[in-house]
Amino acid sequence: SARADFPERPPMAVLRRFVVPVIWMLLLGVIALALVKMAFFPSADASATQDPVIPGAEFDEYALVAAESGDISSTLELSGTVEADEGAPLKATTSGEVDRIWRHDGDTVTEGERVLQVRYPVEPDPLPETAAEPAAGADGADAAAQQPAPTSTATEYRYVDLVASASGTLTDMEVQEQDELTEGDVVATLSPGTYSIRAGLTPEQQLSLLDVELEATATVPTTQDPVACTAPSIDEDEPGTGDEQPAAEAPVDPAEEGLYDEGEPAETGGGTSLAQLTCPVPADVKVVPGLEVAVSVALGSRSDVLTVPTTAVEGEASTGTVYVLDEETGEPAPAEVELGLRQDGRVEITDGLEEGQEILEFVPGVDAPNQDEGMAW
Repeated sequence: SARADFPERPPMAVLRRFVVPVIWMLLLGVIALALVKMAFFPSADASATQDPVIPGAEFDEYALVAAESGDISSTLELSGTVEADEGAPLKATTSGEVDRIWRHDGDTVTEGERVLQVRYPVEPDPLPETAAEPAAGADGADAAAQQPAPTSTATEYRYVDLVASASGTLTDMEVQEQDELTEGDVVATLSPGTYSIRAGLTPEQQLSLLDVELEATATVPTTQDPVACTAPSIDEDEPGTGDEQPAAEAPVDPAEEGLYDEGEPAETGGGTSLAQLTCPVPADVKVVPGLEVAVSVALGSRSDVLTVPTTAVEGEASTGTVYVLDEETGEPAPAEVELGLRQDGRVEITDGLEEGQEILEFVPGVDAPNQDEGMAW
């Protein structure tokens, strides 16, 4: 019959010939539509991601905040470098010839230990004069001709030991025996073998440390806890000595120029610092010259003082400006204030405001930064 003339087609052959091509065509069509939509019809979310709104348009420039009492403490964060402490020169105490050397370059000596010996010639004592004049000879010859010729004496020397003026390691010692020395010549350098951390200070930072009892700690990678500096000090270099420490680079973005972290003043001015903080490293702490470390200097703490957000203040050092709304015009009006410590987005107001007095939370004309950051000085 008819069924015998047309045999059944296997199911797999039908699937491969008709179904699979249709599925592939549908997939390719969906992919093409998706690419067209992404290229010519971006979604609102994608547009927002590619073109974010300026932060300054997202906050109320006339938002008010009240001055309130609170506790505040402040630290100054610096970047320092480990340096070997300078050695003391060992100078010759007398002129003469090096006779003996007991200690050489690289040896460790203690204060008062002999390093070398110098000798120098001394004039011999004069011979005693004859008590009575000799009688003249029978032939009347001169009596002086009958006196014996003077006897030559050996050169006499005086010996002086050069001792170490301090304990340390002898370095740069190149003197050898039989060398001639002149009083004041540097024979060697006594290196103490100790290290200090030195961090450059801007003039503003140095000013903030003038009336502060220095207490500093350093974060060293070889210790778990910060290391307390032993007797930290501020050293000033003479202008033109070539030892000036450059101030840290200022931010490039003008909108962020002068911002400070943790409520600390920004490194403003961009000038060259002539001062540096020296933090002696304890002897039991392992460090090497050139190691970069962070140094924290405690600036003090206050209790129950008037504070405002740092975003509300612009100014330098101990003086600044906040803005209040003028009652008649409704426009911002500047008000001068005296500034104190800073911490975590807060700044102390020592004079110029009263508790509860409202001021603008953000300085007019400046985009709102994070609360952890301060406003421009």
